[in-house]
Amino acid sequence: MTKKVCVVGSTTFPIDAAVGAEIVDLLRDFGEDVVFLTRGSKGFDRFIMQVAPLIERRCFSFPSEGGADNFLRDIELVRDADEVIAFFDPATLHDMNTGTGHVVECALSAKKPVRAFTSVNGSLVYVGENP
Repeated sequence: MTKKVCVVGSTTFPIDAAVGAEIVDLLRDFGEDVVFLTRGSKGFDRFIMQVAPLIERRCFSFPSEGGADNFLRDIELVRDADEVIAFFDPATLHDMNTGTGHVVECALSAKKPVRAFTSVNGSLVYVGENP
């Protein structure tokens, strides 16, 4: 059975070569039967859309028209996912009023598993999860 994993991140999430490689390793660990779902936004989400085919994984984006449509898109994205992985810009890690924060909030409300990461000094850092 195909597992659907929502992968989202702040548009300003700092991705350098080292952090990018760590993210690729994390995604590769899911195995070949995974489908990644993302918002398709600039920055982090576009990175996921470009990386997925390179590691032979499928990825579907849920673009929106902006404004209130973003809010509804996030709800639909989480509804379709089996779990959520969120990557927060260190500067907005504690700000749940971001788009990434909203996706996490939707996942928690839907009782879906969530893992969160940030970046510190050029390394990917695990923030926490709810099982």
